[in-house]
Amino acid sequence: MDFNDIKRTWKNTIQSDQHLNKHDIETRLKIKSDSNTALNKVKRNYKIELYVSSILAILFMAWIYMSIPKNYKYLLILATVIFFGVLISFTRRNYKRIKHTVISSDQLKSALVQTIHDIEKYVDFNRSNFTKYLLMPFAISFGMIIGLLIGAGDEPLRNIFALNEVIKLAIALVIMSGIFIPFSQYLTKKMYKQHLDELKQCLQEFQEIEH
Repeated sequence: MDFNDIKRTWKNTIQSDQHLNKHDIETRLKIKSDSNTALNKVKRNYKIELYVSSILAILFMAWIYMSIPKNYKYLLILATVIFFGVLISFTRRNYKRIKHTVISSDQLKSALVQTIHDIEKYVDFNRSNFTKYLLMPFAISFGMIIGLLIGAGDEPLRNIFALNEVIKLAIALVIMSGIFIPFSQYLTKKMYKQHLDELKQCLQEFQEIEH
């Protein structure tokens, strides 16, 4: 445990007339350490998500450009840019909120509350019904339609989207949604939710010693 941190925490408690004992000071410092560990893991995972999403977007556009007939190519590339652009911008905006956050011992509670608020908004969105039952199925169906267009070559759209093909597409969408929705929720839990819970636990511990 850093000596300067111990001295600073002790000094702050004297100035604020809290008069914490040795155990409470050590508890605060442990909460600060645990909080920053959880926060740094969230920051790391934000960066991983941004890098992976950017690489996938580039690969997806390259796949479309090299494989799709000229008639649909640029329209689908534009749709891909918009779709990935919105998702990446949303993730980047949330990452920027906590990018420079450092949870210090002298502003422990306020920093924890704000950090939890910022991360929780992102977790709640990823776990929302909108993401699970609208955004995710849209992404899956978009990928399947592109695969269908690639496989069809220069066939007219009326042949590509005949009733039997639409039925097959709908069945495949249900099956793939049943696989990818739980998987995406698992990733959200491992990358963000478990660390958010750790921060909430730190806040709860702080409130216990505060009272």
